[in-house]
Amino acid sequence: MKRTELYNKVSPELLAKTRLKPREQVVYRVADIQPNPMDPTKWAIPAARNVPITDEIWDEFKQEYVSIGAVRSVSADGTHAFHDIYFFGNQAGHMILYGGRAVDQDIHAYLMLCNYNGSNPNRDASKEIIFELVDEGAKSEKERRSRNTKREALNAAADLSADEVRNYIAALGQDDTGKVDILRNRLEEMADNDPEGFMELINNKQAAMKATINRAINKGVINFEAEQSRFTWPNGEVILVVSRTTGGDHIEELLGYCVGSPKGEKVFQTIQSKSKK
Repeated sequence: MKRTELYNKVSPELLAKTRLKPREQVVYRVADIQPNPMDPTKWAIPAARNVPITDEIWDEFKQEYVSIGAVRSVSADGTHAFHDIYFFGNQAGHMILYGGRAVDQDIHAYLMLCNYNGSNPNRDASKEIIFELVDEGAKSEKERRSRNTKREALNAAADLSADEVRNYIAALGQDDTGKVDILRNRLEEMADNDPEGFMELINNKQAAMKATINRAINKGVINFEAEQSRFTWPNGEVILVVSRTTGGDHIEELLGYCVGSPKGEKVFQTIQSKSKK
């Protein structure tokens, strides 16, 4: 990053954060790429998007504002020439820079520090986000982890026993009395669309208890009176009054009561016994 009388008088500590190692590669991508309205399978990428070549940033080490610029050279009379910084559609809106190249290092330092970089944690939020830094390694790892989780979820859904299928369907608060194949298909759809949520469901040791509570409500073994925010037995005797500030998940609160107290354990045993009749 070329230091001149007008630009780039940043602190050495801040500049050090922008240095690339030899052969190190960084990737930037133009921001806010949207699906093509004419063809949703493709992305609408501008043919060319430029980045302003000067900016003013806050130097956290100097504790002052500093003018920076993508300076290419300075003539004897002080005239500045700047790098042209564009993201091109024929490069999928990406820009790749390499350590060991002086030009790439200058552009990288400017891009890292300027406020148009959406990945800059110290950017001026009032400035437009034009591009962002892409961590290809983290991106690849995230995508691989997501695929592995989906694969694990789909395999787990296919391997569930009939009883497990009914239990997990009931734990979701759904009717578990239909054909197993239909119920399994619902779980497989969940595994496909929300693999993390599905894995959380089947790894929840209290899922069977939740299923029992939902079945008990469906069968009328216990009642939930929404206006009074309470669970009762059919004779009106109160089992538990739940909080009105739990986001509406009264089942979770009853489950916590059944798990967390001796009296609650006896209540659950009664619910379980009556639900089998």
